[in-house]
Amino acid sequence: MTAPDDRINILAVDDSADKLLALSAILSELGQNVVTATSGREALRQLLRQDFAVVLLDINMPGMDGFETAALMRQRQRSEHTPIIFVTAYGDETHATRGYSLGAVDYILAPVEPEVLRTKVGVFVELFRKTEQVRRQAESLERRARQLQRLTEASLAINSALSPERMLQVVADLARDILGAHQAVAVAAAEQKWSEVKRAVSLSPGYLPEGERRVLRDRDALVSLLSWLHRAVRLPRRQSEGSSEWTQFFDAVLPAELGWLAAPLTGRDGRNMGLLHLLDKSDGDFTDEDEAVLTQLAQMSSIAIENTVNAEAREANRIKDEFLTTLSHELRTPLTAILGWSRALRSGNSDPPRTARGLEVIERNVLAQTKLIDDLLDVSRIITGKLRLAVRATNLASVIEAALDSMRPAAEAKEIEILFRRGATAGDDQLIADPDRLQQVVWNLISNAIKFTPLQGQVEVSLDRSGSEFEVRVTDTGKGIAAEFLPSVFDRFQQADSSTTRVHGGLGIGLAIVRHLVELHGGSVAASSDGEGRGASFSVRLPVVALGVTALERERASSVVRPPPPGIADSDLTGVRVLLVEDEPDGRELIGEILRDAGAEICAVGSAGEAYDVVKSFRPHVLVSDIAMAQEDGYSLVRRLRRLSPEEGGRTPALALSAYAREEDRIRSLAAGFQQHMAKPLDPEDLVGAVGRLASRGNLGRGPASAPAARVLVVEDDGDSREGLRHLLEIWGHDVEVADNGTTGIEKAIERRPDVALIDVGLPGMDGYAVASRLRQALGDDGIFLIALTGYAQPEDRRRAFDSGFDAHLAKPINYSSLSSLLSQGHVRREAAADAPDPQPNTAG
Repeated sequence: MTAPDDRINILAVDDSADKLLALSAILSELGQNVVTATSGREALRQLLRQDFAVVLLDINMPGMDGFETAALMRQRQRSEHTPIIFVTAYGDETHATRGYSLGAVDYILAPVEPEVLRTKVGVFVELFRKTEQVRRQAESLERRARQLQRLTEASLAINSALSPERMLQVVADLARDILGAHQAVAVAAAEQKWSEVKRAVSLSPGYLPEGERRVLRDRDALVSLLSWLHRAVRLPRRQSEGSSEWTQFFDAVLPAELGWLAAPLTGRDGRNMGLLHLLDKSDGDFTDEDEAVLTQLAQMSSIAIENTVNAEAREANRIKDEFLTTLSHELRTPLTAILGWSRALRSGNSDPPRTARGLEVIERNVLAQTKLIDDLLDVSRIITGKLRLAVRATNLASVIEAALDSMRPAAEAKEIEILFRRGATAGDDQLIADPDRLQQVVWNLISNAIKFTPLQGQVEVSLDRSGSEFEVRVTDTGKGIAAEFLPSVFDRFQQADSSTTRVHGGLGIGLAIVRHLVELHGGSVAASSDGEGRGASFSVRLPVVALGVTALERERASSVVRPPPPGIADSDLTGVRVLLVEDEPDGRELIGEILRDAGAEICAVGSAGEAYDVVKSFRPHVLVSDIAMAQEDGYSLVRRLRRLSPEEGGRTPALALSAYAREEDRIRSLAAGFQQHMAKPLDPEDLVGAVGRLASRGNLGRGPASAPAARVLVVEDDGDSREGLRHLLEIWGHDVEVADNGTTGIEKAIERRPDVALIDVGLPGMDGYAVASRLRQALGDDGIFLIALTGYAQPEDRRRAFDSGFDAHLAKPINYSSLSSLLSQGHVRREAAADAPDPQPNTAG
């Protein structure tokens, strides 16, 4: 029996229901699909909807007779060649002639002989079936030819892709286009490192946003399935809809209502390296032919992808190996000098000049290693996205001059002339930036220029302004840059000469750091050279950002970030008791000796627990503590000390020593209760000076700039930040009130009249700008010093803060030296306002 989907359509047309019933009964034995129509118009409608092997047509019908119906059939493209058999009671020659003239293939008189009718209709049914088979075969061959042509084109497109990511995208696009799917996914991993997988998705136009819901959900499950089967896998729609054994798999992997087809990407060694996956074919189910084409495309792609992915991995490994080799060299070279000179000096056979020379070499190489470590940490922060800027009002010319001053000795050693040209258009060199990081940029560029410039050469640094940009340019007369290396000069770990015979040292990361720091400032950096031996030029472009339109705003912007004046470094620590906490014996001994040489009385312990036990009896003037210690760290120690009463040592000023040198590490130390943070390795003079300043603080409870006690209101909705500020300010000796929203903050400010209010601008409901504006309306210039706390550090945010009535602006993370300075300003302003007979209203914003 013929399957329902394979049955051929036969159309019977007669105005008599009885005749149609009889015709249907006779033809039913053929096992085909008999469609009936009771009029010519209805017959024409059926012919528009579907194809028929033959039409049995009555002549004598009301409205539109059989001849008219046949004539209209022949005028329509879909039915112009459909066979017509007239079935009628009219047997005269005239009717028969007219019927044949309209393209009829037969003319049968009623009543019909059932067997004769079935035989004649069966012939046309079989003819229609064979014609359809030939047509489908022709279409299949044509489609296959097109697919083969596309596969040939695909091979060229795949092999012309320059990166694994681009190649995978080309493969996904081609697979979806060639096989007519709505979605394609290509996945590949080098050397089966699935944690480093590369993936490309191709969606047909108009498939979004619905297509977003249909993206492959669990790539690993499908990869595992294909790795296990090691062949293409296909699941039609109807099977995925009704096959219970696949339900759980589909629930985890992809939408079960869609048919799909997947083929593995297999390397030359037979191992699975990814997959090519199609979902939701646009016209029905995926076929055997589709599976064959996808398998061929996957095989073709596998070789190219393997070559490219593995080549990229090999290149990355090569760069890594070269970098590690260079790093080993750069570390071992200064270590050799340090170790050699230290042993020579220990021998006791060195005269004073030789001893001085040895100590100079040791110091220089220690500083070189420190710079090396700092650069490596910067690269790590860049890679992980953790490098942050501490922006403030910055004079660009001063930054350049500071970098030049630090590099002049290196230039003089090579008799290199350094010039600084400041263009007439530079004008006001103020901008909002991180001055330390900008100095690092200029220092790296000048250092690079000196390194590659021969004896008696020249390095010129220029500062110009063009429109809305500053341009800093460093030009040298050195060895220049080869044209083929210029495009990668700012890439990490790239060096023009990384061989063992190279003349110039370094890790190849300085210029990469330069590029990242400049881009963090919203600028750009470029390199140019006329070729080897013809010098090089590096230009840094930075956006010009105005600090405001009035002198008052300029003064306010600079007051926010101007660090407090440093205390005088006192090298005489006579009479100063120092509690030293360091778990590393050599470090403890060295620091103790440095401080004893300066006259301090030292109590040195090896753990936080020991320090806590002796603090009450020893009563130190200053605590100097390492941060990273076993069992209990320095943060925990200082927090415990701060819970003691002032008489027990709870206000003892503390200096944190740490190998962690990030800004966030310094902030964490200050927030925990330390007054100062110093990064290792320590400079002895800086250490002694820091201890001296901390020891000279009177009641020893103030912040970094010895701010006088003030009444401070903190308005901050984040609980951790609010309590951290309260804790720190109380340690500094201030009287602190807090509020967690703008309304409460206004109420407390009006009631308590604090000296200073620290207000987060990002408060929910009523933001900090509105709080400041209302306080100014309510209190005028009543001496309350309003400081905006914000994670937004752009110039427009600063201007908005001033316009709202704030006196100062601190970007998060907070610079605690600046905070201490501002607290002092606020306290002084409050006292001045209290003494003034007629306070003037605020006019700043």
